[in-house]
Amino acid sequence: MGFTLSTEAQWLLALGSALFWTMAYVLLILKGFRDRTCGMPLAALCANLAWELLWAFILPFHPVQQIVTVIWLALDGVILLQLLRYSQNGLSPRTLRITVGALFAIALLLHVGTAVELHDPQGKYSAFAINLMMSLLFIRMALIRGRFGQSLGIAWTKMLGTLCASLWSYSLYPHSVLLNMLYVLIAAADGTYILLLHKDATRVVPTKKKKNRPSDFTFL
Repeated sequence: MGFTLSTEAQWLLALGSALFWTMAYVLLILKGFRDRTCGMPLAALCANLAWELLWAFILPFHPVQQIVTVIWLALDGVILLQLLRYSQNGLSPRTLRITVGALFAIALLLHVGTAVELHDPQGKYSAFAINLMMSLLFIRMALIRGRFGQSLGIAWTKMLGTLCASLWSYSLYPHSVLLNMLYVLIAAADGTYILLLHKDATRVVPTKKKKNRPSDFTFL
């Protein structure tokens, strides 16, 4: 059984999701400049950019949503520039650009196909699928390089933003088995990500600054 939320409560959850996710993007960008890296895995970044382009300019479903999505697209554009500048990891600039373009095109096609197949003009299935992928890849990044390019602030704001979005979506689509599975899996992955970063933050080890470390860039 679902639960009914007032219009005001739905707007508060939507606002909370937008604010927390925007904070997560800003913190990712600031941490990326500080550590001279890209804090978002390439696959998740390309999927994000494709979703935001589609639902900002081609398939917008609400004026407020469109404004928020355009802001996110601009912030992800900065993260993409950080990727191209800091995280080549031995790849030629041309190879990296081709890789980004290919992944972006694949993500765009999958978003369109999912929206058509599942009759989802709001892109909610794609959005939560990207969210799960990002959460799992953040765990991988935390295991590989700890807090390099990452922070507890990023992890908490991402989790809170997704929690607001999940509650809002559940109130609208309580009987969707797929969405309910995604809510739970994302929450579990985000909690794991926070625990890993907290463990890394409390571990006492000699600090040694490294530049261009081999694990600085991950396609996944």
